[in-house]
Amino acid sequence: MVKRIFFVLFALLITAASPAMAQGVSAGYRFVAPTTFDRKVELLISGKRREYYALEQGKQLQITVQGPSRLRIVSRVLLDSPKDTADYGYVIQRKNGKTFTIVHTAGLSDKALMAGEGAKVVGESRSKVMDVPQGDQTFVFTLPKNTKRSVIFRFAVETNEFTAGAPVVAMTPADFTKEVDLTSGEKTVPYYRVGTGFNVALKIIGPATIKVLSRIEFDQSMNGKQKWKVQVAEDGKVKAVYPLSAGRSDTIAYHETSSLVASWAETFFIEVPQGEHRYEFTLPDNHRTALLRFLLPKNQLVRE
Repeated sequence: MVKRIFFVLFALLITAASPAMAQGVSAGYRFVAPTTFDRKVELLISGKRREYYALEQGKQLQITVQGPSRLRIVSRVLLDSPKDTADYGYVIQRKNGKTFTIVHTAGLSDKALMAGEGAKVVGESRSKVMDVPQGDQTFVFTLPKNTKRSVIFRFAVETNEFTAGAPVVAMTPADFTKEVDLTSGEKTVPYYRVGTGFNVALKIIGPATIKVLSRIEFDQSMNGKQKWKVQVAEDGKVKAVYPLSAGRSDTIAYHETSSLVASWAETFFIEVPQGEHRYEFTLPDNHRTALLRFLLPKNQLVRE
């Protein structure tokens, strides 16, 4: 019989990610190849060979990802000279026909060289993370009209490192002020608002590992990538403060009409020691609000 753990559990199969590492990709991600591409490009990055996929004007890259997950897009522009700095962009079309353009600025990379194409100058790595909704999702990449520079790409999707593929359950907090439903495709999941006037607290029996998804809420005055912090108190004492940053999500919407826009999800983990504990979540910079979602491997439920 499952012990009463002070929250309601809902079964949910998901993928998970862990802290960021070098080369613009995180642990908890695995590299994947596009299903359609024109040619591969090999780079030497800090002495290690890495495969990228080239995109030129009039060509396209196509990649299919199984959701729900997240797709990390690592891109580099090919520059005209070592002193060059370039604004560049690429267009992503979803299978529903919706398109959006990603724009970056990059100068010369001091770590990457083009293997076998010494005349090419490689730009700095730029990264974009996209939420991938439920089901098979296809994304087609092209360059904007009149683009003369080539762009090279490397793709990665989230893996199940957090649970080794085991089912994950979503936790309803013991105390919360406001539940907010977010929708991706045909799937709707609950988050919990934290910030000025909004409180969230969990009670849980350890040992366990909690995965926390956090999304900052953009109002009309907020642009670009935003930084925020989530403070976690364990049994009334501050356990950790997690600095996060994210841009607006292109795939997540509020189930109810809202003037706010949610960012893509950033992740952190809480290690719960033996025994029963209460965790309270706050924003130290509390002039804004964020949304939180709490996940736990099903095999860590306490049983008797």
